[in-house]
Amino acid sequence: MGWTTLWEPRDAPGRSSVIRSPEEGMVLWCYCATGTGTPLLGQVCPRRQRTAMARRRCQLCGSSIDRDAKVVFIAGESEGTAAQLVREPPLHAACAAYAARVCPYLVVGSRAGALRVAEALSYQLFEERVRPSGLDPQADMLREVFPLGSSAAPRFGALENLMAVPAGTWVPFAAWFTDLAPSGSQG
Repeated sequence: MGWTTLWEPRDAPGRSSVIRSPEEGMVLWCYCATGTGTPLLGQVCPRRQRTAMARRRCQLCGSSIDRDAKVVFIAGESEGTAAQLVREPPLHAACAAYAARVCPYLVVGSRAGALRVAEALSYQLFEERVRPSGLDPQADMLREVFPLGSSAAPRFGALENLMAVPAGTWVPFAAWFTDLAPSGSQG
């Protein structure tokens, strides 16, 4: 389980709400706390997702990734192509190697064969904004992606995630995994 994993609080069924941020307008704010309640594996806390993307923090360990070190992005087949947006935050190379070895979702999960990997020194960020579109505000959401800092973005809806376009080449996950050094090194 990683630093960006969503946690279901023990005592509160609601784990997020929309708040107003002076810098970002309306944002989806998550009140989960790592280690408190039940981890919801495969689900990401939007607050920590945005922090990891914006501050170059590893989604697995939560530590900063040095500016001169490559970051690793793992994405599904539809995401992991040139100039495509990726929702999953970056990883240290060593953390990605560790996850590739132990995470059932990556190794044998339904998406495992379709995953792609990009290693990059940099990436461009975009905002994914959401707003309700039907009777059920949890299920019926319109989503739109905007350039980071777009004046139109806050008018559309609440900021949920930051999306990245890595400045690197995408390769099949299986090929990247086969080429891994036995231990990897953390940047």
